Amino acid sequence: MTEYTLFCAPDTYAMSAHAILEHVGADYAPHWVELFQAAPDPAFLAASPHCRTPALFGPDGPVFETGAVALYVAEKHPDSGLSIPQGDPRRGVFLQWLHYLATTLQPDVIIQFHPEFYFADTGDQARLKAASMERLEGVFATLESALENGPYFFGDTPTVPDFILATQTIWDVIFPDQDITRYPNIARQRDAIYALPATQRMVAQHAAERERLQ
Repeated sequence: MTEYTLFCAPDTYAMSAHAILEHVGADYAPHWVELFQAAPDPAFLAASPHCRTPALFGPDGPVFETGAVALYVAEKHPDSGLSIPQGDPRRGVFLQWLHYLATTLQPDVIIQFHPEFYFADTGDQARLKAASMERLEGVFATLESALENGPYFFGDTPTVPDFILATQTIWDVIFPDQDITRYPNIARQRDAIYALPATQRMVAQHAAERERLQ
């Protein structure tokens, strides 16, 4: 049996945890699921009470939420260098960006894809997306500044927040005018993460699953 089972769906937030599992060389298997099902996969529901990806089942039991899964795997594999340990003076900033991506960036990214989660009326949905995009402009300005000395948050070495950010910025629809080139540091960071062999292996698996579903 594999050490970890990753519950994932193609081209979702599971991409970050999936790439990290590949990067650390973990013994894992993807468990592909369908989202928004009236009768979800029982194993998926047991691992993720809201049936969101990613969720992970490992030797310590289930873990869900993108940042938690990503950090858990990184800290289980400290030699990977993906986590900044306690005692390191950069630890606070590392946690800052980890939580910023989850609590400030991610909610507005979700709105761009699923305004119907909040409003049934299409006019209300359009207004919500427009207001959300205005907030995203400020978020991306903050991230652009943070990546000035990149390509990664901490220079030349990727850490967990880099995978979490890049697997969201791959969706051009979340940028004003769908144009990442307005943010060259973010674009450079995304390119660097997607050039990694681990990320390329993750992308290939998601592409294969998309093809299987067609």
